[in-house]
Amino acid sequence: MSRSKNCLRDVVRKTVPLTLFVNVVSMAIAYGFYRMVFHVSLLPFWLATGMSILAVLGPCIIVLIDGGQSRLAALGLANLFMITAFYFFCGVVPFFFYFLFAPMPPYVHAGALALGIVTTGHWMIFTARDVNKALATSGFVRDAFEDMGSVLQYRLQNIAKLEAVLSPRSPSGKLHMCLVLLIAPLSLVIGRVLTPAFGAHGPILLSALILFPVSQWIAGIGIRQYIVMIHLAKRLERTQGKPVVVVGDGP
Repeated sequence: MSRSKNCLRDVVRKTVPLTLFVNVVSMAIAYGFYRMVFHVSLLPFWLATGMSILAVLGPCIIVLIDGGQSRLAALGLANLFMITAFYFFCGVVPFFFYFLFAPMPPYVHAGALALGIVTTGHWMIFTARDVNKALATSGFVRDAFEDMGSVLQYRLQNIAKLEAVLSPRSPSGKLHMCLVLLIAPLSLVIGRVLTPAFGAHGPILLSALILFPVSQWIAGIGIRQYIVMIHLAKRLERTQGKPVVVVGDGP
């Protein structure tokens, strides 16, 4: 059990620096564009700062509460903080902040925000349905969770097994990455077109167009990890009467 006791702490120690870096970039963009360029309030900057604090302190607090058990649900919750930070960077800062705070007609604010919320919500529901169907019709649960007597073990490498189960069933990653690959090569051309027409809006609008599909892909990852690492783990703990712990990829 020594490996499982250290697994959660090791994962958090490796991911927190990356999460902090992403959040610092989010804070810089929130201040640089929305305060310095658009001259709106500091609210985007303070929201990004709050996200940074939550994304760094949240996983550390979870490690302390877990008390060395390395529960799968605790790892899933810690991962959600990191995923939320990346979603904030790719979706909230360039897209939602832009259409919420940048100066533009009210109908553009409302239409773009509604479109972003509806499409993201639809994608999260679609992903949840897809994951639940895969769990119900495949042997993933049987193969991924090992009964060790006093605990059920889940290995980190089983995340790849879940992706293998899902990939033939869902176009999720393919759809969104195709959108990114379609837009990215045209970014220089789009940027030259947008900048004269939209001025300071050009760079951030271009970022919103490129990163919004990525943010939906990230939201889908968050849904998958929530269902498997938190919801499914808690359900197994209730039905089996033993904790579900996570171990490393070693033998």
